[in-house]
Amino acid sequence: MLLWIVLLNAALCVASGNVTRDVCKEQICSCNEIEGDLHIDCEKRSFTTLQHLTGPSSQFYHLLLHGNSLSRLFPNEFANFYNAVSLHLENNGLHDIVPGAFLGLQLVKRLHINNNKIRSFRKSTFLGLDDLEYLQADFNLLRDIDPAVFRDLNKLEVLILNDNLISALPINVFQHVPITHLDLRGNRIKTLPYEGILEQIPGIAEVLLEDNPWDCNCDLVSLKEWLENIPHNALIGRVICEAPTRLQGSDLNETSEADLCPSENPGVDTSLVAPPTQEEISESRGPHPTPYKPNGDASGPPTPGGHHGAKSRSKSRENWQLKTKPTPV
Repeated sequence: MLLWIVLLNAALCVASGNVTRDVCKEQICSCNEIEGDLHIDCEKRSFTTLQHLTGPSSQFYHLLLHGNSLSRLFPNEFANFYNAVSLHLENNGLHDIVPGAFLGLQLVKRLHINNNKIRSFRKSTFLGLDDLEYLQADFNLLRDIDPAVFRDLNKLEVLILNDNLISALPINVFQHVPITHLDLRGNRIKTLPYEGILEQIPGIAEVLLEDNPWDCNCDLVSLKEWLENIPHNALIGRVICEAPTRLQGSDLNETSEADLCPSENPGVDTSLVAPPTQEEISESRGPHPTPYKPNGDASGPPTPGGHHGAKSRSKSRENWQLKTKPTPV
């Protein structure tokens, strides 16, 4: 009778889909130790969900899920992988992360969600990632970022957002976030204010800003001054002006404040002065007038430099490596 009850319970569990399978014990994934760290390689296993799978409960591990079909992550998606210290979700066609998807991953220090189709970061997108230090989200379709999305990630140091569709960062997005490395290359950013953005990342060690359509006007003076005053050993990407036309192709570092704010530096704009008439020339030069000839160096916008297309981004970020092993309690 007892055996029958056990078998019935097992059958009910299977029918209800509550049975979890250990990805290592059942060899669903490749599990190998590399330099003392367990790597669970589940690359290209056609997974659409992970809710009926589980990882080892007795040791920490890196969970590699590249190239699956995890297009949407639901709440508690990783509840059975609580010993993961890093999570790779590249190339999954991922377009939606439902708040609560990362609950239970309080030990994860590195999250890689690059090369997907993510369009927005909502307020609670990263809920549960209390120890996150490294977030790689480049090569997505990211446009909208909630100002509070990183607010509880008070250990986040590296943020990689290059090659997205970001036109502006929300004010106070880095409040209480200790960012040291920030990659914003290849977006649609025209300006980056000091108040509410730059002032909140005083410990920056690397900031990459290339390949954005920078609008070099008065609003960019604060960025110019900030870049000039951050530590000399910090790595800084070039800010190349796309607008206005007269500064197109210019390096912000080599552009003066007077160039950025001509309206605040009054003077005669000779490009707007009409050429003298023949009568005016005759009166000024006496009986032997010299015919007026248009200046061969007529003022006008400089010839734009070569097109700054999207540069290939290095997949290797060896200089941004962070500790990934949590200290056992």
